[in-house]
Amino acid sequence: MYRLKEPGGFTLIELLITLAVLAIVLAFAAPAFTNLIENSRVTTQANTLLGAVSLARSEAVKQGTDVSIQNEPSGFAGGWCVITGGLNGCQNARDNGLMLREFPPLNGVTVSQSGVTGITFDGRGYQAAPSSLVEIEMDPPDCAVGADRRRVVSVSLAGRASVELEPCD
Repeated sequence: MYRLKEPGGFTLIELLITLAVLAIVLAFAAPAFTNLIENSRVTTQANTLLGAVSLARSEAVKQGTDVSIQNEPSGFAGGWCVITGGLNGCQNARDNGLMLREFPPLNGVTVSQSGVTGITFDGRGYQAAPSSLVEIEMDPPDCAVGADRRRVVSVSLAGRASVELEPCD
C-alpha cells in the first residue's frame, strides 16, 4: 500500500500568527532600543572627550610644556582640538602647525559647557587654565527629568578627568 506523505512546513495561518506575535514584541521593544542607542551615543562621545583630555594632559607631561584642549567656535558640540600651547583657538593652531589632533562635531547630543572654551595643562599635568573644576555635560535628546542619562566629563585642578552618570534636569 502506498501512503501519501504529509506535507511539511508551515501553514499560512501559522505563519500569520507568528508574524503577528513578532510584530507585537517588536512594538514593545523599539522604544527601549531607541533609548539604548541614544545612551550608547552619549557614552561614546563623552568617552571621546575624556580621551582627548587625557591626550592633552599626557602630551603636556611628555613635552614638558603647556598643551590645551580647545573647542571650536560653536562650542564642544562643534568639535574640538588638542593643541600645543595655551588657548589660542583651533584655527590658529591649524595655521601655525600647533595642532596635535582634531575631533569632529558631536552628533545627537546636547552639550552644556558653562562658559568653558578649553582646558590647558602645564608640563606637570596640572590644570593651568581655567583655575576651577571643569564640568562639561552631555545629554541625549529628550532626556526626561530625573532619568540617569546625562554624562558629565569633569576635570579637577590636579588634572584628573572622569565621566560620571547623572540624572537629567
